[in-house]
Amino acid sequence: MPVTVGQILGLLDHIAPLELAEEWDNVGLLAGHPDNPVARVLCALDLSLPVIEEAKRLGAGLIVTHHPMLFRGRKNLREDDAEGRMLCALVRGNLSMIAMHTNYDNARPGVNDALAAVLGLRDVDALEEGMRVGTTDRGTLGAFADFAEARLGGVIRRYGDPRTPVKRVAVLGGAGEDFAPRAMAAGADAYLTGEMAYHKGMDAAENGLCVLEAGHAATERPGILALSAALQKAADDVQYKIRVFNSEVGLYL
Repeated sequence: MPVTVGQILGLLDHIAPLELAEEWDNVGLLAGHPDNPVARVLCALDLSLPVIEEAKRLGAGLIVTHHPMLFRGRKNLREDDAEGRMLCALVRGNLSMIAMHTNYDNARPGVNDALAAVLGLRDVDALEEGMRVGTTDRGTLGAFADFAEARLGGVIRRYGDPRTPVKRVAVLGGAGEDFAPRAMAAGADAYLTGEMAYHKGMDAAENGLCVLEAGHAATERPGILALSAALQKAADDVQYKIRVFNSEVGLYL
């Protein structure tokens, strides 16, 4: 018997239970039929037309993304907007899509555990909203920021004196600009997140918390890579004959 989309959804629900998602979120099976057979799965940070084409080339009948679609109720299925084009492309390609968003942010291990691991943090504690706090031996803000750039890729915007001693680091992938006070309350010397408004970063630094803005996608890529590995392991453990691929385009859009 072939493995079905619904069975893969069950494995994903075990990794990051859907009930952990925020009320405003839209997670789970967003396109396709739970009884559709699946032999290959493609994991990507976001859905896009290039990701859909990649799934078709691989023969992957299911795409698993971090960021979802259909946040707002649609009243049409037109192809002159981006979401409509992607939905139509999924239907034409007989492809299913599952989103694992804030449920995976809030799970443990989840997105921010993967981010903390990539950054070499030790003795990691879990806080609300998915934030993780751990220790580093990089010594200063400048040294830790240089290391984070090498690990995550791209340029990191830095708020704070690069000579500032840094031992305890909070991390929150994605849009985390509103959670700097929580990082400070947790005793962090530095806070690394995906997005930080300029004045909020400056204010945090003035209040004694160094901030590193590393980019939304860059801070969540480790999570989707970890999710794909966890899904493959879960499938192997129950002897589901599927192959899980990481998108070559959808992690770097």
